Amino acid sequence: MSVRNRVRGEGAFGTIVGIALVVLVGIALFKIVPLHIAGNTVFDAMSEQANFAGIKPLDKIQYEVFVAAQEAGTPLTLQDIKVRRHGTDVIVEAKYMQKVSVLGYQYNYVFDRTVTKPVF
Repeated sequence: MSVRNRVRGEGAFGTIVGIALVVLVGIALFKIVPLHIAGNTVFDAMSEQANFAGIKPLDKIQYEVFVAAQEAGTPLTLQDIKVRRHGTDVIVEAKYMQKVSVLGYQYNYVFDRTVTKPVF
């Protein structure tokens, strides 16, 4: 009997553990990544709307950010969006927290962003 026949199947445990680990990471990413994508969508809307501060009223900018946040599926309310002028700049602030359960672990995605742009 050769040595090769006696060690057959010993690497299967490591392969199973590796596959299980990849599956767990995939599940976690499947739940967490969309939160970050939605947050970046809101941030992009904040930045885009701040560019129009010279021609749009502040309440219209606030509402446009709110609409973009609702379309992205975030729990951002109209009251959580603050738009104000400070000198020659417009400041758009938004803050919210979203919880998701990942394999029994509570993950808290905290969105707290501020965009400051000059008004032309």
